[in-house]
Amino acid sequence: MQGVEKRDVLSKDLIFINQNEMDQMQVIQHIIQNAAQTGYVTNIAEVISAVKNREEQVSTAIGYQIAMPHGKTKAVQHPFIAFLRTNELFQWSEKSDEKVNLIFLIGVPEESEGKLHLKFISQLSKKLLDEEFRKNLLEMNDTELIYNQLSSIEL
Repeated sequence: MQGVEKRDVLSKDLIFINQNEMDQMQVIQHIIQNAAQTGYVTNIAEVISAVKNREEQVSTAIGYQIAMPHGKTKAVQHPFIAFLRTNELFQWSEKSDEKVNLIFLIGVPEESEGKLHLKFISQLSKKLLDEEFRKNLLEMNDTELIYNQLSSIEL
């Protein structure tokens, strides 16, 4: 995305760890509500709808206990990547038996010229081949450390 630094896209305010019993909808709502509070989103319902619509096309669970829901809408003021880790694995979608506990929610403005979310998904997928990277995301209990880990992903 032109002119957008990855530090702008990643925010410590959108990293949530050690979350108790949540389902897909609770995760999406929690992240988007916080994204609205931090100025990334202007209309919570519109962003939730965009993410749900994308999820209905095909599950965004990608293996390695990870899901990457994303949505593109004019209600996203600034692109963002949020991270949420639950304490327990849970079934991400009724369409898939895949269980997740590492969720990356990506919000993209409708007018976005770049393919930020596709770049991030591609780069994260490469990083996930690194067992140490995955282990760190599962075990780190400091949002600063997780932020630094995620900042190492090239966009």
